[in-house]
Amino acid sequence: MLDKDDRLALFGYGIFETLRVDGPHIEVPRLHYERMSRGAEQLGLSMPGYEVWLAGLEENVQKNTRIAGTTFALRVTLSGGAGQEVPPRWLYHTRPLPYTERDYDEGIPITILSHPCNEYSPLVQLKSTNYMENILAKKEAEEKGAREGIWLNTKGYLAEGTMSNLFFIREGILHTPSPDCGCLPGTRRQMILECAQTLGIPCVEGEFPLEFLEDAEEVFLTNALMGIMPVNQVDKRRLPLKNSVEESLRMRIGEFYQEIRYEYRV
Repeated sequence: MLDKDDRLALFGYGIFETLRVDGPHIEVPRLHYERMSRGAEQLGLSMPGYEVWLAGLEENVQKNTRIAGTTFALRVTLSGGAGQEVPPRWLYHTRPLPYTERDYDEGIPITILSHPCNEYSPLVQLKSTNYMENILAKKEAEEKGAREGIWLNTKGYLAEGTMSNLFFIREGILHTPSPDCGCLPGTRRQMILECAQTLGIPCVEGEFPLEFLEDAEEVFLTNALMGIMPVNQVDKRRLPLKNSVEESLRMRIGEFYQEIRYEYRV
């Protein structure tokens, strides 16, 4: 059990990663380890070496015999502890994936959130357990009938989703907000950028006004569990999905993504 004096329990002081597990395979663990290590350093917490960290994940996967062989989410949390008396603890939690085949076939609706994110906050590039702002923003989106909410930052530029990174295609160019806009540098975001570079698809990371999203040809979201999720509606504007690689850059990127995601398992 978590100690009552642990800073995770008292203040939400800790970091976490959520990984996709496909059968016996943990997807792209090294990318998650690298990001978690950066967060641990920022919070002054110690991280084990990669092999030790990965062994802890694999042991937890093997223990969950009720979901063995399925695809599920594995969350690993490092608590903040409380000095020498209460050392940081590792916590593991599994749950089913929240996305369906229908979501990928038909896409999901998104909405622009009513309040901005603070791109100057030290938390924006930290996968912190202090997640209340994200939860409340996701609740707002769901109350508006959307599956995800998109933040603008204090300058009015597109930033990110409550639990995802944002991509859109405009005039044949892939766009995504830069980290300076206040988005978490997602593991799948990194992979999509690598896919685009390898495929020779022009890509821009930058500051984009809402108008760029409103007239985009394709919009999609990414995170560790959803991979690449097409968007079929932005507030009241419907976005018919393109359904062939020849006409859809999203699908072209998606095909290549499915190939390279296995290369990160080493």
